[in-house]
Amino acid sequence: MLINNKQKLDLQQSTSAVIFSRVSKNVQNYQRQIDDLKAYAEKQGWTISRIIAEKISGSKSNDDREGIGELLAAAKKGEIQKVLVSEVSRLGRRPSQTHQVLEELTNLKISLYIHQFNIETLLPNGKLNPAASMIFSITADLARQERETHIERIISGMELAKRNGQKFGRRHGRLYTDAQLLRKYSKAVKDIELGLSIRKVAKLHEISPDTVQRLKRLIIDNITNRFVRA
Repeated sequence: MLINNKQKLDLQQSTSAVIFSRVSKNVQNYQRQIDDLKAYAEKQGWTISRIIAEKISGSKSNDDREGIGELLAAAKKGEIQKVLVSEVSRLGRRPSQTHQVLEELTNLKISLYIHQFNIETLLPNGKLNPAASMIFSITADLARQERETHIERIISGMELAKRNGQKFGRRHGRLYTDAQLLRKYSKAVKDIELGLSIRKVAKLHEISPDTVQRLKRLIIDNITNRFVRA
């Protein structure tokens, strides 16, 4: 189909947007996310240049997510001006990874529209929206609380195992008890559970490989105890 000069001008002047959607399981469907965002984009007069949809856990690192890789690649090429998501958790459930994406998009002057809050991360003048910054801060804090709750469950499992006769606690020469160690390095525990290597976890969190190994043993012991009780 031939495009006349007016149509070319309209395309050049329209705002190019990407819809980004994610679900965690194969049985889930992201079509509702896409339909809602399409409808909003149409009302705003934005042009959807591509739709990126992935089925993967939001706890995965950005390096392991093809959808995030495709999104950032398009952003760096200057192909998009806005990214549309139904809610913040579609970008991921790890605050550090979510903020990494937000920071890259912001540096590239690409605004993120969050349908859940009907808000964009950038103001019309290109500056960061203070209200959006507050939302990301709150969601990051909620994610931290979820991680701490997860650690408390592990510690609770250890205490039950202790009551059943298994020995835990600080061994001679150690600075922290097992429970203290899990609380202190809760972020490292999450990365261990995600399958990161001992060396990588040690480097990311600036702790010794021996400490990571100890954390890993505590996690395995807790899983084993739950299996035995079941």
